[in-house]
Amino acid sequence: MDELDINCPIMTEDELRCLIFCVYTVKLAASYTQEHMSSDGIYSIHGYVHNRSLLCLKFQSRHVSRKQYRSYIRFKEGSVDAWFCSCPVGARVVGTCAHVTSALWYLCFRRHQTDQLSDGPRNWTADISDAAYVSY
Repeated sequence: MDELDINCPIMTEDELRCLIFCVYTVKLAASYTQEHMSSDGIYSIHGYVHNRSLLCLKFQSRHVSRKQYRSYIRFKEGSVDAWFCSCPVGARVVGTCAHVTSALWYLCFRRHQTDQLSDGPRNWTADISDAAYVSY
């Protein structure tokens, strides 16, 4: 997504929380972003830009493998002006769905940070020992 020529603002996480209006979707955004992050660190989702101000993105549903949602985000004068998503909660009047949040979180905040994203969810099975091999 870094190669897209889009007029989006740089925001802090607090500014995003005020815009998104839901702490839960901000937490989901990191997970969605990780899901769409390629092995070489590129945020990889299908989309296009219209007139440097309207971004259209396609997200895969987390629940139904054959279902995809389209998210639209409009930027105006260095701010987020409007958004819509075709998912069931995407037409909210207050706040955003997790798809729009993920795109905003990455485009307006995360890609401007210098630290790396983690390698994804922790593999907890690495911390488990087989009881058959444990001496008492």
